[in-house]
Amino acid sequence: MMKLGQKGQSLVELALLMCFVVVVFLAINWDGIRDGAGGAYQKMADSMGTKLSRAEIEDMYNRLSTSDLRQIDNAERIAADKATITALGEFLLTLNKRELKTLFSTDSDALLEGRGSNPFGVAVFDYNIVNAGDNGEALKIKLRGNQGGSISNQQTIQWMQGNFDKETANYAKKDEYVSNRFFYSDDAIEPKPVADVTGEQSATLRAAFAFDSDGNVTSVTLNMTRSYQKNGKWERTTCDGLSNIVLSK
Repeated sequence: MMKLGQKGQSLVELALLMCFVVVVFLAINWDGIRDGAGGAYQKMADSMGTKLSRAEIEDMYNRLSTSDLRQIDNAERIAADKATITALGEFLLTLNKRELKTLFSTDSDALLEGRGSNPFGVAVFDYNIVNAGDNGEALKIKLRGNQGGSISNQQTIQWMQGNFDKETANYAKKDEYVSNRFFYSDDAIEPKPVADVTGEQSATLRAAFAFDSDGNVTSVTLNMTRSYQKNGKWERTTCDGLSNIVLSK
């Protein structure tokens, strides 16, 4: 029979053993735990073998010319763009249908759900590259949209920078010129991907939502698309590596 002192000693030894097991577990699994808590950008950075924050990614990429960007592996730039889109999607999951209709200035359930004439849903961010920054020219990008079914680009920029305030007043200016990029992969930076089309060709991040019976968002599907007019009609294609990004609760 075990004596009281021996029993107490055994409990202490068991506790010390459990602590040792936890320490070993943390040592082995710390990278995975850190990734799970680090957010989309850190997951992306770790997968690339770097420790880049969103700010560092912007510092690296957002003022480069198109020709300079193309010197960087496109897979790396797709990963950066996908991290941006994923972070936005995680925020959009916290909203409900009433908030989305206010933010996107629309009463259309079909548009929010990606039904009907636009299967990609509402426009989260819309821009046109005016000057690619090559041959000594200044990089010039026109932010577009801000009508029904399109949120204020300025508000989306705030979200991309980590400020997830949904009460910000809609920015009324439809067209605005900036000198920095927000997406970096090949299909997102090409000013005119369709050579035989005249006029503007824009890059647009679009979102289609699914809702529960109370109007809360249960999933969001995001696509980066290229839009252009051909024969009087708007046509859209998805960008390589940035289509059907689905986030669910």
